[in-house]
Amino acid sequence: MSTFETLTARLHVDLRRQASAICAVGRRTH
Repeated sequence: MSTFETLTARLHVDLRRQASAICAVGRRTH
């Protein structure tokens, strides 16, 4: 696995984690 693929996978996981956190916050406020 190349470094680029590792970075992309890590970024994808990070984005998904942020999205779920934002969804949780939105659910809590509404």
